[in-house]
Parts: sequence; C-alpha cells; structure tokens
Amino acid sequence: MRITGRLLSTAAVATAMTLGLVAGGLAQDATPEAGEQAVIANQNHFHVGTCDDLDPAPAVALADLQFPEWVSALSGDADTSVEVVAPDPADFGGASIPVAIATTEVAVPLADIVAGGHALNVHDAADPSTYIACGNVGGIPDERGDMFIGLGEQNDSGYTGAAWLHDNGTSTTVVVFLAHPAAQPDIEAGLAALTAAAMAEDEAEATPEAAAATPVATDAEATPVT
Repeated sequence: MRITGRLLSTAAVATAMTLGLVAGGLAQDATPEAGEQAVIANQNHFHVGTCDDLDPAPAVALADLQFPEWVSALSGDADTSVEVVAPDPADFGGASIPVAIATTEVAVPLADIVAGGHALNVHDAADPSTYIACGNVGGIPDERGDMFIGLGEQNDSGYTGAAWLHDNGTSTTVVVFLAHPAAQPDIEAGLAALTAAAMAEDEAEATPEAAAATPVATDAEATPVT
C-alpha cells in the first residue's frame, strides 16, 4: 500500500499506517517468541506528535521488544512461575549491557512516516502507561534508504536505544534496539555469584573423602594363643 504525496496530514498518515499494517501483517520472524528466548516484553509504537508532546493513542503498534532470558536470570527479575536456565559463566564472557530487539515491517513508505510527524515510544513492561524511551522520527535517509534515530531515556527509566528504519519502496522495515544499562551491575553480580558457586562445587568434588580408619589390633588380639 503506497501513500502518494508528501504533505499528508498526520491523521491521514496514521490511518494509512494502521490499515497498511493490518493488510500487510507484521514481519516478526526475527523476534523471539515469548517463553522461548525471552521473558521480558516492552510494547512500542509509532505515536503522532513528538516525545515532548505525544498523542497517547498509538498510531501503529510495532513488535514487542524482548530481552534474552539470561537478563532476568542474572538480574534476579525472573518470573518464578517460568523456568529460566542461568548461563554458564565460563561461556558467557563479560557482563554486557543487555539489549532487546524487535523487527516489524510496516506497509507504508518511509517518506510518509517521516512526513506524518511521528515519534517512536517504548512502554514499561509492567506498566504500559509509563514511557521509558522515546525518539522523534526525523532525518534524511541515506543512499541505501536507511535512517537511524536515537531513543532517549524517559521518566528516569534507565533505558536508552536506537531505531533503524529502512525504506523498501512501498513498505518500511523498522528495527528497534532497547538498551538497559541500569541492569549491568545486577548482571555482573549474578555472574559473580554463579562463578563462586561453580568454584565451590569444583573444590568440593576435588577434595578426597576422609580415608576409612584402619582398625588397630589390640594387645589381646596381637597375643598368640598358646
């Protein structure tokens, strides 16, 4: 679905984006299913307006942002009702800043999204009414049709990010990255705890059990019978 003309109203663009999304569907193959690789999901949408003056009604929904399951396993935020396997610290490497990612294909050209005056807004996983990161959609795509925008922290959330918008001609691929630097100290502590537990287990396995005491013969037993 292609919207002709560059000077469409924000309402027209939002309506066209919504209809195009329903008709074309979401391209979410690259996003892990909940319960498979991720246990945390953050909604994110295009909203009409700017991050400072945002229409609270989403113009179009994007695929949920999902963190890998090791984030909750190491930071202590795992849902106790869901089995989450903690990683092996020996194979993990350093305590990185966790990043969630989501990919959506919107059936509207990039030029029309930009002209419509939108912001990309990310919502808190536990309370969607709270905004945690936002970025105004604006700029000029490069010769490959790529445009990048930053997502700034909202409401002291500790989240930042970026979005990559690629113009496919009649559609736009939107890849959103959400970073959570505030979780890094907890992840580092979780790795340290797992490492200490693994070392303690190895030491316990390496310590030989006390040898059974050899019975000592008493004088009576050592004296031959005449």
